[in-house]
Amino acid sequence: MNDESRRQYDTLSEDYHWLYSDYTLSGKAALQDHEDVVTEVGLKAHILDCSCGIGTLAVALAKLGYVVSGSDASPRMLEQAIQSAKSAGVDIPLSCCPWEELPDHFTDRFDVVFCLGNSIGHTPNKEEMLRSMEGMRAVLRNGGKLVIHSLNWDQIHKEKKRFTHFQWRDRGGQRCLPLYVWTFPEKFHDALTIDVILVFDSGGKASIRSYPIVYHPFHVEDLVERLRCAGFTEIRNEFSEDTPQYRVIAS
Repeated sequence: MNDESRRQYDTLSEDYHWLYSDYTLSGKAALQDHEDVVTEVGLKAHILDCSCGIGTLAVALAKLGYVVSGSDASPRMLEQAIQSAKSAGVDIPLSCCPWEELPDHFTDRFDVVFCLGNSIGHTPNKEEMLRSMEGMRAVLRNGGKLVIHSLNWDQIHKEKKRFTHFQWRDRGGQRCLPLYVWTFPEKFHDALTIDVILVFDSGGKASIRSYPIVYHPFHVEDLVERLRCAGFTEIRNEFSEDTPQYRVIAS
């Protein structure tokens, strides 16, 4: 994640929770999506969520008894994660750092490293993605697994849907409708911007907050090639042309 992305998420941090349902914020959705990996390694495994954001998955894992750490490149997102862990009564070592600096912040070696939430799409070019993957690999034990989640950028570019609508959220006396407005570049690999729009309805009065988030699309073949260049030898690619998102598990 580059400096631009950090600033964008710093700005978004306090409103980030509006993008997700209560079920997703509980961490149950991520636990279900990655139950196979988590179950296989067992409760004694050491797990790192290296795109922990506001702490959703890390807190859910810690509440189940897993030995979990977290990191994020955005200081203000990490502040939210610290508060989430405190509210849940769990102890999670958290560090603010980009992926390539993970070995400088964690002396432990992990059985699993999660990089979820389409976070890898914030690396602006091949070189930074490769350095990021090398940083993730460096904190894995021998035989450990890296789990990367990504949107299907090929499908997104093919369909070019301008708007993504969500449901109204009601929390703490506030009501919010989140939506995405997509701006597509002419060339596939050029930067793509999603304007995160939050419409608030409070006492019959509407207000809007907007946050631009920049992504750097890639083909699944690019991702797999860079994993191999980073030193991963076993790669399970779950990509499908018909699905909006996919996992790649590398060890």
